[in-house]
Amino acid sequence: MINDNGDLADLLENLRQKRSEQNGTKRKDDFENGNRATEDELEYAGIQKRYQAVTFSAIERRGIPACTQNNFDVVKEYADNLSENIKRGYGLILVGKYGTMKTTLAVALLRKWLDDGHHGLIVPMCSVIDNLCTMRILNREEFAKYERRLRTTPLLILDDLGGEDTDQKWVLAKVDSIITERYNKMLATIVTSNYTAEELASTYSERIIDRLKNTSRLLVFNSDSQRRHFWEE
Repeated sequence: MINDNGDLADLLENLRQKRSEQNGTKRKDDFENGNRATEDELEYAGIQKRYQAVTFSAIERRGIPACTQNNFDVVKEYADNLSENIKRGYGLILVGKYGTMKTTLAVALLRKWLDDGHHGLIVPMCSVIDNLCTMRILNREEFAKYERRLRTTPLLILDDLGGEDTDQKWVLAKVDSIITERYNKMLATIVTSNYTAEELASTYSERIIDRLKNTSRLLVFNSDSQRRHFWEE
């Protein structure tokens, strides 16, 4: 994951503006005029190489497993109203077994948002805590920038919530703080987790779960792993 570097952010924004001027129009979506986020923009948003080809159209072309169709339809409906959902600070909670396309669908949402010309971020929970720890020790300025980005980006995807070290109280406190601030600012947060809804409730504070439930739709993925048949999560 590329760190939140101010110089890089400025560079990416300049690239966006230049491309918009060249096209003579604002980018609309990933189907019009071939306008898509660049590889650098995808990496800056946390979308690594394995997932950079993931879009809703690509998922549909490849075929949607019958066991996932209902959840796909709900997520696609959310994507069709993405600007309004994000404006309202409304998100999704995708829970269930590993390998059931939770991360794939979350990436497709973020990709659409980026292709629309906006900013967002997906962070694996185990990585975000490591990044914060390392930056706090080595570079306080980068630590502050990265944490600010987590708290203020218009669309944040917390991938594999529960994958961090939940035995440490400071980790839970940090997650609580980030979710609480985003809730108060009405910023959209999407969560994926291998935990069940009950396990999430028993791991995190009641306040966190209540806020997530209040601003998000819960989708449960009960199928077997699709990794042999689809993109790997």
